Amino acid sequence: MKKYSAEFFRKKFRILFDKLLIKDGLIDEVKKTRKKLGIPVENGFINSLELASFLFKKLTKSEKDKVLIWGFIEQYETENKVQVSEKDREEFLDYLVKNSKRKDDSIVSTTLIQGIVESHHNPFTNNAPLQTTKFFSKLSPVVSDIFNKYWGFDLLDEQVAIHFVEKYLFLGENGVNEYIQNRINCPACRYIGIDHFSPDSDDMEQGDKGIRGTIGKDYVFNKQTVRRLSAHFNSVFLLLKPYTTKEQVLNYIEDNWHWLKEHMIEKNTFYEQLGVHPSKIKEADFDKNKLVYSMYKLSKKDLVKEYKEQGLDYPPPTYKETIISAILEEKYKIQMSPDAVKKSATRFAKSAGVKKEPKDIRDI
Repeated sequence: MKKYSAEFFRKKFRILFDKLLIKDGLIDEVKKTRKKLGIPVENGFINSLELASFLFKKLTKSEKDKVLIWGFIEQYETENKVQVSEKDREEFLDYLVKNSKRKDDSIVSTTLIQGIVESHHNPFTNNAPLQTTKFFSKLSPVVSDIFNKYWGFDLLDEQVAIHFVEKYLFLGENGVNEYIQNRINCPACRYIGIDHFSPDSDDMEQGDKGIRGTIGKDYVFNKQTVRRLSAHFNSVFLLLKPYTTKEQVLNYIEDNWHWLKEHMIEKNTFYEQLGVHPSKIKEADFDKNKLVYSMYKLSKKDLVKEYKEQGLDYPPPTYKETIISAILEEKYKIQMSPDAVKKSATRFAKSAGVKKEPKDIRDI
């Protein structure tokens, strides 16, 4: 069976980010938003610790007290390998009093926020406890606004794309690269387009009753879980019983892949219209294509001026793509035929647009 390397996944994630990064207006929008939020405009914060310190300083006194308690709870649970409950109340309070005298409170709180920022599972601006604070409550809508404006079907996975938007906004490309690395390091998260879901008591209407009680009428998903699963209507679910084996699962997929793939395409006409398939995330020389596109947008007059500046000793060609081809070879040592120049510019222009509308049904 084919094995995929870390480099394979890194390239796939990076291609998707490059597809987002070249969207018309995205970079200017991000810089404008950074300035509004007080984030370093050019590249965002240097690292997650600097961002966590910034976010901590935005908390009010009462909010800092709450975050401090959350920080000590996480610290207590990590040290004791337990989940704090009512029965641990007195022991935890003793731990809190004892340790709050030994440490700078800001370190505990900042460490908590930093861990939330670095998580690759959920966008940190969606963190439920932190969203109860005044400044944090403004961040998720800001990230969502940028995401909704620039996400298109060519970017495929919404969850990956919104992480890209969030990390790029606050931490620049370094933050995006760190997120990609964290995804790659996680065996359950490196596969784009594949995930798993195993319900627990938090997903049930009646909590533990649906999981540990008799499987039957009490085993009912709550509304939050229904909404979560409904977001994956364009997917096909593979249900694994506790008594199955790895070999059976692999054989099932191999024997039924034709039907599984057909069902996936049938589930979502948008993907079918956009020709989405496993090789959709292809490598591309974004820098070169961007350069060609930027030149192609220039007027012929401007191109002729640049052509003459290269000291070429023959008259400028008639067509723009021929002029660009000559400039590319002379100035950048890039060999591209006029036809390739035109195709590259056209292709990049399509990639830079946001694909939110399906084709007309009559064109399919």
